Amino acid sequence: MKHRMLTRVLTTAAAMLLLFSLAGCGASNGTAASTGAAVAPQQSYDAATTAEAGLTDTATQDRKLITNAEVDLETTDFEAAMAQIEQQVTALGGYLASNSRSGEASAGSRNARYEARIPADSLSQFLAGAEKAGTVVYTNQSTVDVTNQYVDNEAHLNSLKAQEARLLELMASAEKLEDIIALEDKLTDVRYQIDSLTGQQKLYDNQVAYATVTVSVQEVKSETVLSPSFGQRIVKALSGSVENAVKFAQNLVIFLIYLLPFLLVLALVAAVVLLLSARARRRRKLRSAAEAPAQMPQPPTDSDKPQGTNV
Repeated sequence: MKHRMLTRVLTTAAAMLLLFSLAGCGASNGTAASTGAAVAPQQSYDAATTAEAGLTDTATQDRKLITNAEVDLETTDFEAAMAQIEQQVTALGGYLASNSRSGEASAGSRNARYEARIPADSLSQFLAGAEKAGTVVYTNQSTVDVTNQYVDNEAHLNSLKAQEARLLELMASAEKLEDIIALEDKLTDVRYQIDSLTGQQKLYDNQVAYATVTVSVQEVKSETVLSPSFGQRIVKALSGSVENAVKFAQNLVIFLIYLLPFLLVLALVAAVVLLLSARARRRRKLRSAAEAPAQMPQPPTDSDKPQGTNV
């Protein structure tokens, strides 16, 4: 009886041990599978993080900055200033995107406007040289950071190129006509986006490599003196008064020329009046001279003499 009970207990223990062992194996396999499934996303996340960190480091080291500048000049020697600016643009490896001139040399009021593209690393040198062409009365410089747009475009462009390669592989293995047509349509759209982004990136590269400088030049008779001294103010006041006096004389002459026809008419009328007056005076003198003998007193006669006593 005891032997039978012992056998039953051992059998039950063995069965339970077997069940625990199987359960442990299943759990181990499940854990391994779960671990394997979790490792792949973790590796993908690490790869994405590494790639993003790489882009961030690259963006930090190589910022994409677009620089624009404006310069307004005054000069008394217009042609020399133009020649100096154009020569400096060429010497620094830049080029003129546009230029225009207006005004008349005889009036001394010519002006010009240049849009120059200067290598970004030579911009400060160009601005320093522009100050020698005349008096700088206004300057402005601004910078636009397009690094984020550039990096986004680059990532999108790489993705599109990967799609293009995959589509080419699918087209090589496609057998049905409708599949080939659908793949070609998709490939055309992808290549259009690639061309568009490539053009945008080239535009960014050009704008980053070359700063855009707008130079305006105004011809003047005397350049503006910035923060003048007392002596300079006196000289400027004297020169201004002389210039105003000359202008007044010129305006007076022009005004007299304008009145000349009226003055000639007035002079003619005055001459006629004076002539008539002179004639009238002569007539009065002649008339007075003709009437004068009749009015002269007669010499006295004997009867008019006083009666005296004869001695």
